[in-house]
Amino acid sequence: MESALHRWLEAPDRPMVDRELDTEHVRSQLRRIWQRLEVGEPEEGLFEGQLLRPRFAISVAGRSGINTLGDRIWMAALAVELAHEASLVHDDIVDGARTRRDRETLAASQGVGAALIAGDQLLARAYLSASLTDSLPFVKSFARAVDETIAGERAQGREAGRLLEPDTARHIARRKSGELFGAALSAAAVLSESGEADGLRELGRDLGLLYQRVDDLLDFCPGAGTGKPPLVDLSGGLWTWPRRYIAAESGPEALFLPGEEGVPALQALGDLQSEGAAVLRRLDSVAPHAREVRSGIEGWLKLAGRAVRREIAEHASVSLPRQVTTDPGGRAFRGPEEAMRVLAQHGRTFYFASRLMPSEVREPTARIYAFCRMVDDAVDGASEPREAERALRRIEAAARLGYKREGKGEDLVSRTMEEMRTAGISFQLVEELMEGVRMDLRPRRYEDLDDLRTYTHRVAGVVGLWIAGVAGVRDPWALELADELGHAMQLTNIARDVGADLGLGRIYLPTELLERHRLSGADLVRMAEGDGPISPAFAAALEELMGWADAGYGAAAQALPRLPAGYRRAMAVAARVYQGIHREIRRNGYDTLRRRAHTGTIRKGILGLGALRDLGASERREAHWGGKEGPGAPPAG
Repeated sequence: MESALHRWLEAPDRPMVDRELDTEHVRSQLRRIWQRLEVGEPEEGLFEGQLLRPRFAISVAGRSGINTLGDRIWMAALAVELAHEASLVHDDIVDGARTRRDRETLAASQGVGAALIAGDQLLARAYLSASLTDSLPFVKSFARAVDETIAGERAQGREAGRLLEPDTARHIARRKSGELFGAALSAAAVLSESGEADGLRELGRDLGLLYQRVDDLLDFCPGAGTGKPPLVDLSGGLWTWPRRYIAAESGPEALFLPGEEGVPALQALGDLQSEGAAVLRRLDSVAPHAREVRSGIEGWLKLAGRAVRREIAEHASVSLPRQVTTDPGGRAFRGPEEAMRVLAQHGRTFYFASRLMPSEVREPTARIYAFCRMVDDAVDGASEPREAERALRRIEAAARLGYKREGKGEDLVSRTMEEMRTAGISFQLVEELMEGVRMDLRPRRYEDLDDLRTYTHRVAGVVGLWIAGVAGVRDPWALELADELGHAMQLTNIARDVGADLGLGRIYLPTELLERHRLSGADLVRMAEGDGPISPAFAAALEELMGWADAGYGAAAQALPRLPAGYRRAMAVAARVYQGIHREIRRNGYDTLRRRAHTGTIRKGILGLGALRDLGASERREAHWGGKEGPGAPPAG
């Protein structure tokens, strides 16, 4: 006997117009049905993804299914989507991910505890939504799908670091990624208690497996723009199916380089497309009307094809393809001499100070600076934001692997990351640096000093923490002040480079500061483009900004006696010479819109001698007070 669902599938009004499956329309329907849960407004960021599962559920249900089931099918779609969102929150905690969908994860922004609670609450609301379908069969089917999804995640975690047999990897992926797709595709059939549910559920599991395989392949493609860091699964020790196409000891770049049987990535892509064709045939058999599902599958395969071909082309253009040895401009970084050259050319103040460091500290510091310079060049040297983002993702992917590889490469990235890992420094600093540089890709105005501090911490404070960590600093108070020194130096940069930044469309002077001195962005442009005098208001604003920086230099100076001997003298000199830029800004009449202030070599020497003299006095006070220079110690001077 024909089931109700079968009659829906064959009904003459079966096809649905694209508008009804448009992501924005589905998003608005999910927000509407959310109100039935009576739990307040949805959290910010919810329903911002592609909404594949609810869209596919509605596509399979069709117009007749929606008319018959009404809000029950939307409630089922909401349940599946909320379970999926909960799994993402928990995945980010397990993976230690800092970003998803190009924004900070909950764990990164609010902490692991808050993220755990948020994920649990999403899952609870998913079950609440399932219960409001008034269908015990759907609740049971949905609960089993969630349980299988979690079981798949646990199995994947247990197998981390192992080379899996194809059948084992397939079974885990179908559970982890296929069960919620199965719940979505079979939702209308289960609600109507028709006989098609089992076939649609199996189709969903195969669909989820295909989706996971596309995602695994894109994880090897930094330029794919997936909204999450590339190679995150590989660096986390998870075995994913593209690894089977390259030797166990090979790095991920081998996937895109010619081998004895051709380019492995093309073999993987061919197998993926064959699997996709099989899923499409099955779709035509059990749900031929579900055009949104077909469109999704075809889109995934096209995306994978474009990403693989792009990576092959980019790897073919690199002269030394088996290691990331060049910056975006094509220069190879080899050994300490090259890193010191970059430091001498682009970081004159720090190069001047670094000569006071012993070689075992100086060379790693130079490499950190060269790495940071490479990251900066990826943005400043790009012709447009997408090119810069691709370069950043490639550098971050190489860094992530270098951090995990235990020193198998001698190029700049591998060597720097090995030193970072050996020193026990969290890779989070690299992630934060990348996020700081990305902030320059989408220029914004900063409201006040606290708002600006997020930027200065990411682009400068983390560098201070990194260098201090490599030098062996472990005192939390001293590390906090290393971050403060980076903040102060970046404020000096901002004061010095107002005109240069303005030419790039960037204004770092906080809005609150400008408004307090009755200035606007238009005022800055007029002064920068004119030849008249600098206004007293702008001079006063720079004085206030430099005052903030001076406070940071003063705070950081308290920690200098706590630093290792071979490091403290260089940092004392670097801080004093950098702070000396303030004097040059004043001598230039506060014109940082058309001129760039800098300290000459003789002046650097004078400032450096003064810094060493003051450091000696601080060291004597530190010895006198028995190392109580930190909070609660008698004031200096």
